[in-house]
Amino acid sequence: MESVIFCDRPRAQTLPALELPMEEAARRLGAALPLDAQTAALLQAVTPALQQAAMPRMAWASLPVAALDDTGLLQGTDILRHLNGCTHGVLLAVTLGPQADAAIRRAGVGNVARLAAADAAASALAEAAADAAEAALRAEFAARGLHLTGRYSPGYGDWPLAVQQKFCSLLDTPRLLGVSVSDADLLLPRKSITALLGVSNTPVSGYRAGCAACALRHTCELRKRGNTCADL
Repeated sequence: MESVIFCDRPRAQTLPALELPMEEAARRLGAALPLDAQTAALLQAVTPALQQAAMPRMAWASLPVAALDDTGLLQGTDILRHLNGCTHGVLLAVTLGPQADAAIRRAGVGNVARLAAADAAASALAEAAADAAEAALRAEFAARGLHLTGRYSPGYGDWPLAVQQKFCSLLDTPRLLGVSVSDADLLLPRKSITALLGVSNTPVSGYRAGCAACALRHTCELRKRGNTCADL
């Protein structure tokens, strides 16, 4: 069984079609809840084209924590704290694909409000895809009596975005998902997510760093709206 679960050969699969989490999309748009009719109508107007364009896929691999550390991926102290008590780490990447980026651009032609709404809706869909991928992994590992932490992404705490290149290389995302990393360490297509989850023989929660230590604290859109990652 372990040879199947603990495998350093990345595997990719297609995720099911996604329903838009409306409240999450509204939150990313900066709208107040309960959602007003005008904002709801704006999000609903851009959603069908996004859902049609999105092709959610995931890739993942599992490696011993020591092996991940040897690659230079585990930079900083927060990611090590997240993996405390874990024997392995699961590299996870999720993307909506380049068609979703194109759909956002089309939605925003001549209409800034629709552009913002499409971008927020796509971000919410990407998060939903990551949730679906995590749920699938959690079920697979649980069937073997193993436990996963939550997701921890580059840029959280003091885990630098600069590890994205290494992360995507280890997971072979350019080949498996068509996901690459820009010179600014941003994922392309834009609506893509990478994260690391710890694996343990016993229940484990992982670690979530506070805003004070976060590499994104000066540009974080959540903080600008008075929220934090802990609210997600």
